[in-house]
Amino acid sequence: MDIRERVLNLILRHRYQFTDHAIESMDEDDLTLNDVLSCLSTGDVRRAWQRQRKYEIQARSVDGRTVRVVARLMTPQMVRIITLYEVN
Repeated sequence: MDIRERVLNLILRHRYQFTDHAIESMDEDDLTLNDVLSCLSTGDVRRAWQRQRKYEIQARSVDGRTVRVVARLMTPQMVRIITLYEVN
């Protein structure tokens, strides 16, 4: 299972947290949890910070916009969504 699938599976199992920054960014760009799921379902890992277990994944939102999700594996059973934003 690749990192994108691991993050997606944790979210589907309700093993996630959003940072305040992620919530603010989602609100500013009119994005939702469904957009996170869409990105993680089809996206590609663009960057990885292995030591920090942090990953940037890019794909399309539900309405077709290009978005990026930055997530960090906190433990094997918990992921934190650091930010989600539209790429212009």
